[in-house]
Amino acid sequence: MATTAGVGYSENPQSREAGIEAASAALKEAGVAQCDLAIMSSTGKHDPRQLCDGVRSVIGPAARLIGGCSMGVITRDRLGYLGYQVGVAVVASDSVNVDMFMEKNLPDREYEVGLALGKQIRSKAYEGEPNILLLYDAGKEARTAEGVVLNFATPLLEGLGQALKVWPPAAGIGLVDDIKFNPTYQWFDGRIEQGTAMALVLSGGVRMDTIIIHGCKPAGAYHTVTKAEGATIFEIDDRPALEVIAELLGPDSDKSWENYPLWVTLGTNRGDKFGEFREEDYANRMCMAVDRERRALVMFEPNLKTGSEVQLMRRSMEFDYIRRRAEILYQRIGSRRPFLAIYFDCAGRVAAFCGTEREEAEEVQKVIGPRMPLLGMYSGVEIAKVRDDMEALDWTGVLCVFSE
Repeated sequence: MATTAGVGYSENPQSREAGIEAASAALKEAGVAQCDLAIMSSTGKHDPRQLCDGVRSVIGPAARLIGGCSMGVITRDRLGYLGYQVGVAVVASDSVNVDMFMEKNLPDREYEVGLALGKQIRSKAYEGEPNILLLYDAGKEARTAEGVVLNFATPLLEGLGQALKVWPPAAGIGLVDDIKFNPTYQWFDGRIEQGTAMALVLSGGVRMDTIIIHGCKPAGAYHTVTKAEGATIFEIDDRPALEVIAELLGPDSDKSWENYPLWVTLGTNRGDKFGEFREEDYANRMCMAVDRERRALVMFEPNLKTGSEVQLMRRSMEFDYIRRRAEILYQRIGSRRPFLAIYFDCAGRVAAFCGTEREEAEEVQKVIGPRMPLLGMYSGVEIAKVRDDMEALDWTGVLCVFSE
């Protein structure tokens, strides 16, 4: 049997019914009565147990089930966020092998959890090259007066990389259920979890191709982080970080330090420092909060260290560019047959937050929708390979296509 997939969508506020609707629609699109795998996502407004039970009542007891909360859901023809959105993707195949792994107790143990998860993945023998989708709970604890408190992807990836030795094709998402980054729920077969890192590994006749779709471009010259600790940047070019950012923005900027969180973005170039801008070479890091007393930036990840060279990035939501990048990925598939696309899309890129006239995800829908089922999740952090290493990304989209 050729691999087949389908994606269903619901905005029903009744959680069990929403799960039934989305899963039933997914099976109908796939043209099958049962599946081997279901990937589910919903906003945090749903009851996680009732939603899971609704999906399970449709897909049956044998199918593997994995997923987690997101701020919204994207399919080939639907898109919504901050409401009661639910998305379910199903896959039925006799040639694709499905393996799932999970490690608990992520807060303050990101490296250890990554190392343990990587050892689990590596302990398994696979037919052909494995393809990894990583899902982890980005919310560490409820929002405080100082801002959000996160589980960091950077040490999680370091642990995974240490265990795996060589990264196979991989991509991932930091799960959030709203813009406040509160802890979320994850689904692993019949279990409801929090504070986990999970890996869905597909092998056999399947291949995953990915592409990064940035929303930023460099706005100027390189600058050096001269004092940093953890996720906090105290100095850039031997001066207080807030002062340097204000100077780079210029006297005519309408942004004061209060506006820097979720707006100021610093990029690191992993490629030719003086070559042309290449999306594949950049990892962007967004400011999460400011420490006004110490005139410092608090970033989403602790990977900008003393000595890191960074550029101030400008927001650049170019719809033609997004459509071109999706088309480039599709062309990479060549003669293989695509059966499912997954899109991890930064929650900050939605029109309601960034002020665009339309949704950038619509450009992905235009390219992917007519060709294969699509399940998109709005994310807190996106994960993809930048040159040779896996990176945690911000203000980015990561599009994945599975083919056989």
